[in-house]
Amino acid sequence: MIGRWLFVAALLFTACRRPTPPAPVIEVPTPELPVEPPWPTTLQAVLGAVEAGRFAAADSILATFEQVEAGTPAAHESAFWRVLLRADPRNPAFSPANARSALEAYIASQNAVRRTEATVMLRLLSISDSLRTASASARTAAEQRDRVRDEELQRLRDDLQRTREELERIKRRLGSKP
Repeated sequence: MIGRWLFVAALLFTACRRPTPPAPVIEVPTPELPVEPPWPTTLQAVLGAVEAGRFAAADSILATFEQVEAGTPAAHESAFWRVLLRADPRNPAFSPANARSALEAYIASQNAVRRTEATVMLRLLSISDSLRTASASARTAAEQRDRVRDEELQRLRDDLQRTREELERIKRRLGSKP
């Protein structure tokens, strides 16, 4: 019986006790996913255009990116890539003079984050130009030498033909005398 009384007392004690309120719900803001910076996607698009030989499209993508992201480190990187593509000999719009002026303008820019790379490219372009000039000079000299040789051969052929004709004439004259 005591067990019953204890049971009833425990039941009454727990029934009379105030229920503890539930812990307050703390609202935690949902974290936002980090926004992917636009430069990696842009660079992939540019590289795809270059691989397809669409240099004008690649330049247009970079120019647009530079306008939209003006003043950011990514825009400065974009400027470097534009210069790099202008200096690519596969680019149909490539000319050594345009590549040189683009590189020099980039190097002189305040925002040239890749100044060292551009300087190396400018040196390589200078070496390439000197090799191109030397090759053109050698080709011109070879063409001139070939032209002189061909003229000399033609002169010798003409002399030989005249000598043959003279011999034939002498043979006929000697053969016609009784």
